[in-house]
Amino acid sequence: MKLYKYFIAASFAATLFSSCSEERLLEEPVDQFQINQAILKEADMRSVLNGVYDQYSTANGFGADILAFGDLISDNAFVSAASSDVAYQNTGFLNWSSDISDFSMLDELYDGIILANLVINDKNLEETPTVINYKGEARITRALGYFYAVSFYSPNPTSGVNQEFGVPLNLDGVYDPRIKLPRATVAQVYDQIINDLTTAVNTMTEEVPVNKGYLSKTAAKLLLSRVYLTRGAAGDYEKSVQYADEVILSAGSTTFNFVSKALYANYFASALPATSENQAETVWEINMDSNPSENLGVNEALSSFYANSGQKKRFLFTETFYNSFGPTNSDVRKGLLTKAGQLDEGPGVPKGVWTRKYIVSMTGKGAYTQNVKVLRMSEAYLNKIEALFKLGRLGEALTQLNAFAASRGGSTYTTATIDNILNERRKEFFGEGQRFFDLKRNNLGFAKTSNCYSIVCSVEGNSKLFVIPMPLREMNVNPMMEQYPDWR
Repeated sequence: MKLYKYFIAASFAATLFSSCSEERLLEEPVDQFQINQAILKEADMRSVLNGVYDQYSTANGFGADILAFGDLISDNAFVSAASSDVAYQNTGFLNWSSDISDFSMLDELYDGIILANLVINDKNLEETPTVINYKGEARITRALGYFYAVSFYSPNPTSGVNQEFGVPLNLDGVYDPRIKLPRATVAQVYDQIINDLTTAVNTMTEEVPVNKGYLSKTAAKLLLSRVYLTRGAAGDYEKSVQYADEVILSAGSTTFNFVSKALYANYFASALPATSENQAETVWEINMDSNPSENLGVNEALSSFYANSGQKKRFLFTETFYNSFGPTNSDVRKGLLTKAGQLDEGPGVPKGVWTRKYIVSMTGKGAYTQNVKVLRMSEAYLNKIEALFKLGRLGEALTQLNAFAASRGGSTYTTATIDNILNERRKEFFGEGQRFFDLKRNNLGFAKTSNCYSIVCSVEGNSKLFVIPMPLREMNVNPMMEQYPDWR
């Protein structure tokens, strides 16, 4: 059983009740902690924090949708014609509307934000080192929620358009379902995200998380690197490099380190938890559990959509993307793509390509889905390379770009261009949901030059498809909420 919440994000009106859920993906539950129950001891605070992860890990959150949409709304992947999931087909076909929205990640993100607020604003407990670290961890979870919310539902900060359409900022530690909040500006949301992350970095003393299912100071620094890279204001690219360097310099221990070329494939595709879970390369992942009561949503987990198993034929990568690795198999990342058991998607359309990054069952702990990797150490290098390019430090960017590509056995580049840098990110993070955000951050569109059997096969950088519409239920409940102009 878990604490499950219906949440209207705009009004923050939540009706809480205990329920069994098909979306239960996290190992540590919220333990029935009620939203208006006082935090009386450190264990209560830990329980509420666990609840944040519980909300973020659902199938509508980081357990599946948030990462899946990052590839489906791009030139990376498409939905198999064999899939019976209408919602995902609408996404893969780039065919959705504001009144029939299939995007529910906002609910999960704000569920987690509300619980994080309880910890951050708690006045009952003495500020012991444990409490200080818990509050720092809560700030990281809140920043993470707001970053993904504004990244999906608002325009890019550097686009110069509609910057008044951020997302609502709820920072109150007292839950009040009567509150109806308007959108903050994009700048206000980013300021809050950065404030939370820098506060966490400056106050937390614990460097090592219990396991990689918990966010840490290293996670805060990695997120800061990406946030500054995305906001792109004066001085931001220098700060992106700074925090990327801090993550890079933290490597070299059993806690945080970079995965080698030799271990890369097993890091994703090994059936042994000791090889693929809680690894040094991972900064944050969604914990999965073999206990049926804790993992009822296995069929809706990300690995069930990507893995080539049984009838679960859903997400495939395009032939164009597969060919971008070149004709040889020297790049270890290409080994995580396979044409075995390819599907015909219709006359004249190339067969889709499977990824081996996700497997459904794991030996040693029972049949269940593997942990979902969300933040990885390697991102620090690629964030730094992109920031160096945007600072005009092209020689450094090219040197580090080629060093990174060579570390994977990949092809090197003759020039540092944004296309080449994003191509390397595309190869590194396919199936991990970053492509949509990479393109949006740089105001770039995309074209599905293969495996496109929908009406829309190309998207301009200023397309409304890069801003997810506020769900109709949000608009109906909260009179303060405004729909994004292009979706009215």
